[in-house]
Amino acid sequence: MIVFINGGSGSGKSAFAENVACSLGGPLVYVATMPVFSPEDEKKVARHHKLRAGKGFETLERPRLISGIPDRNGTVLIECMSTHTANILYDPDIDFSELDLESSERLSPTDKTEYYFGIIKKELAPVLQRKGNTVFVSAEVAQDGHTYDEETEIYKNLLTKVNTWLMTLADAAFEVVCGIPVPVKGELRV
Repeated sequence: MIVFINGGSGSGKSAFAENVACSLGGPLVYVATMPVFSPEDEKKVARHHKLRAGKGFETLERPRLISGIPDRNGTVLIECMSTHTANILYDPDIDFSELDLESSERLSPTDKTEYYFGIIKKELAPVLQRKGNTVFVSAEVAQDGHTYDEETEIYKNLLTKVNTWLMTLADAAFEVVCGIPVPVKGELRV
């Protein structure tokens, strides 16, 4: 089963995603996509570790490409696609050679969005084909009505494409608002 969970910053989506993952059962794997650069980042990571304490998650740190995810029954929770999308766009140290892609230099904003969307789809293919359950967490960043600089607009457009694609693939999807999970697609009792 694939579950997609979306929500704003501080909405409670992480806690809900952990509850969903635990309810789906099996060995639990938490894929952390956030790179740690500052003491504030360390505090956020510590908070998330505290939230997961005692729930039985094995944590895999994946601040670059999402790879090496166990192909076994159980549940993988990927936290979160909004961070991962930013990593893919802006981390100059990611080596895309294993994905066999051409350079993104000199692409228009639309072509750049499509290029990086292709990267994310290609790298997630093994995750989506694994035997167990996968829970994706993401954030909503495109609903404030503002137009930003070109790079930020590329990020917003790319994340919107990623979120839409994952929701399309999902068996169940939720939008978490003020700690309340609102079902958007499918049925899942947690």
